[in-house]
Amino acid sequence: MSERPATRSGRSARPADALSAAGLPARVVSGGSTPTAGRWKPGIVDELRPGAYVFNDATQLALGSCTRDDLALVAAATVVSAPAPGRFVLDVGSKVLGADTTPWMAGHGYLPDFFEASVTALSEHHATVVLPEGTQAPPLGSLVAVAPNHVCSAVNLADELVLTRQGRVVDRWPVAARGANA
Repeated sequence: MSERPATRSGRSARPADALSAAGLPARVVSGGSTPTAGRWKPGIVDELRPGAYVFNDATQLALGSCTRDDLALVAAATVVSAPAPGRFVLDVGSKVLGADTTPWMAGHGYLPDFFEASVTALSEHHATVVLPEGTQAPPLGSLVAVAPNHVCSAVNLADELVLTRQGRVVDRWPVAARGANA
């Protein structure tokens, strides 16, 4: 059996060992995150809890822990305005996508069909998208897919998820824990 690392005080550096030594053995040692899900192997941690892993999101894409093809949840947004060349407005905002941002990526979501676009502004009900120079905005009324930065927040804001395959609705999943933040 290998020696376990210790802190300067000589106590075990592993919380499970510390609990066990205090007479509270851990039945399950749980941990992990979506970026580590593909690298996890059973050992000290015997339960993995990767939150965004099931759907992935724009943050996981930016981190490189998934590819565009791994994005399983997007918001279906409608183009409601194209106020200037290279810019359009969608009818989804923070009440659909969530308001999460991260310091290592720009924008408020990712558009798989316009992968160089940037969601530069988000209000409660609208998202402003800026396209690279020379890129044509989609026509008014077009549906555009938007992957949220943080899928957990977006799911928490929805009453149900609509499952589609090849553009057809195949099922609806109610979000049973909607708004249950406690």
